[in-house]
Amino acid sequence: MQVTLVVSSLLLAAVAVSAYPAGQNPESRAVILSQESGNNPDGSSKNNFQTDNGIRQEQVSYLKPGPEGPVAVFQGAIAYVAPDGQTIQTGYVADENGYQPYGAHLPTPPPIPAEIQESLRLLATLPSTPEPVYQ
Repeated sequence: MQVTLVVSSLLLAAVAVSAYPAGQNPESRAVILSQESGNNPDGSSKNNFQTDNGIRQEQVSYLKPGPEGPVAVFQGAIAYVAPDGQTIQTGYVADENGYQPYGAHLPTPPPIPAEIQESLRLLATLPSTPEPVYQ
């Protein structure tokens, strides 16, 4: 049993080593130009880095009060150069409402038709109807 386990572990290691090349092309490696990170006692943190191939990442996090206790908030931005040469920039906020990315390259919903906007405007001008009281 132990021999089978040792042999299967060696075979698995051999497959893992052969699946990944020993080294990468040095031209495809990114060099970190700057990096800063830190955690504060109040739960906030900051992390950013920049590489020589145009990748930039910045993120701050902090705790804010919530109805059920503190809520962790992460805000940041990521930028990189796409294969076509265009710089892609994405910002984001992650909090109690989930992950919310934004950027010019992200799809957006179509605009609300003018007729719908007008009907919503008219509905907002109507007086409210009180709820009937049953006795």
